[in-house]
Amino acid sequence: MTCLEDEVDSFREILGLEDRMSEIKIIEVWNECVGETISKFAVPAGIKKNKLMVRVENSVWRHELAARKEEILKKLNANLQQVKNRKVIKEIVFV
Repeated sequence: MTCLEDEVDSFREILGLEDRMSEIKIIEVWNECVGETISKFAVPAGIKKNKLMVRVENSVWRHELAARKEEILKKLNANLQQVKNRKVIKEIVFV
C-alpha cells in the first residue's frame, strides 16, 4: 500500500507538472518573503537548475535586493519547506 500523496507527486512528475507547480509556489512565497513594496518592483521570472531569476524594475532596486540576497534566499527556502515544496533555491539572479 502506498500513500496517495506519493502517488499524486509521482503522477505530476511523470506529466512534467512538478517544475511548473514549483514556480507557482515560489511566486506565492516570494510575495510573503519580500513584502508588498518590493514585490511591486521585483517579480520572479523563472527557475533553472535551482536558480531563481527575478525581474527587477530598475538598477536601484537591483542593488538593494543584491544587498539583501542572502536574507531573501533563507526566507524563500524556509517558506518553501513549509509548503512541502521539494525545490530548493540555491541562487538568486536579479535581472
